[in-house]
Amino acid sequence: MTPEAARLPLTVIGGYLGAGKTTLLNRLLANPDGQRIAVLVNDFGEIDIDGRLLNSTTDNVLRLANGCICCSVADNFAETLETVRGFADRIDRVVVEVSGVGQPHKVAQWGHSPGFSPDGIVVLVDPLSILSRATDPYIGDTVISQVTRADLVVISRTDIANVDELEATEAWLDNVTDATVLRGPLPTAVLLGPVSRPLGVDYCPPSKEPTPGSGTAEPQHADHVTLSRRLDGPISRPSIETWTRARPSGVIRAKGLIRVDDRPNDRTVLQICGSSTMVSVDGPWDDGEDAVVAIALPGTPRAALVKWLNLLG
Repeated sequence: MTPEAARLPLTVIGGYLGAGKTTLLNRLLANPDGQRIAVLVNDFGEIDIDGRLLNSTTDNVLRLANGCICCSVADNFAETLETVRGFADRIDRVVVEVSGVGQPHKVAQWGHSPGFSPDGIVVLVDPLSILSRATDPYIGDTVISQVTRADLVVISRTDIANVDELEATEAWLDNVTDATVLRGPLPTAVLLGPVSRPLGVDYCPPSKEPTPGSGTAEPQHADHVTLSRRLDGPISRPSIETWTRARPSGVIRAKGLIRVDDRPNDRTVLQICGSSTMVSVDGPWDDGEDAVVAIALPGTPRAALVKWLNLLG
């Protein structure tokens, strides 16, 4: 696929002031898990990049030695996206940090811009303050709006919050949002999804060779269960609809690059982020392999994932 045809997945990171967004971004940039990430932030000053990672600085762009870039959001967001799109042949995805008082779902609409595709809204909540902020007469509506429109909600500061605070936060979230709720910290692949490069290369543990044929390549993402499947060719659209409806409850991230029998010359992207499922065409088929990879919560039966992925056909 040519750089002009490729679309960069755009993930939005939100959460009220002090929720832990900057800490999360620093972790992503320092440990991108093999992904070349472009992070759009309001201020470089909050990004703590180790000097050994910094490759060069040009205007409002920091280039990192690990293949990531960090771009300062200018007054005109459209111009910033255009700058990032110029790096499309050198990055795999874009992450946008929304200001603490901003609305992530509005920023996520930029994922439909030329050269990009929406990849979900991740909202962080601080268990030490979320309940009081949600009832605050001045900011409560903003806090609740951020959470209710999220695809994936991540509870931060789990290292200092006690069990009662965490459980109270989870109970409150269960009543206000349909989003998947997880306790942080989480692996990069869970937060942003797996990379879209060929399976068996980026998804094979260093000590193993890629599994040949239509087998699976199973990386280690903490205790999360990860499984991939290679497809023999174009699949039917009804099988995608069945696959979407039958998703096991433990699946929190998935991505597939496939061909569909009614559009065999196009590349169809299957994406799951938390509670949201997206199916879109992002350009002509690139002669890669038809494949899908899924990441599920610890304890999710492997057999359930195998059965689910086998529905695509």
